[in-house]
Amino acid sequence: MDKKLLLVATHSFDAPERAGAALSIANTAVANGIDVIIFTINEGALLVKKGFAETIKEQKAFPPIKDLLASLVEAEQKFYVCTPCAAQFGVKPEDLLPNAEMAGAQTLVDLAMDREVMTF
Repeated sequence: MDKKLLLVATHSFDAPERAGAALSIANTAVANGIDVIIFTINEGALLVKKGFAETIKEQKAFPPIKDLLASLVEAEQKFYVCTPCAAQFGVKPEDLLPNAEMAGAQTLVDLAMDREVMTF
């Protein structure tokens, strides 16, 4: 049976260590052949905005968020961003990283029914 993981990232600038932890674990899972999807909500919605990761300078415990995201993009990992959360922070579809798309609560629920879930 294939392993599948859903990481729900709820932070970015507000708690960069938590965002770094989520992205570091996502990279580790990908390196171990696990099918990973990252769903961003609340402040985490900003993580999938092009150029945003470069603005996070305070994170210390993990590799830079910009590097962690770049690795996931290079690996063609799938990202979803909560549509209302994106709107709250002014993130538009054209602002998103490759392999990222807007999605609603139903998508999150559907993904959670089929995967192990970790929330940060």
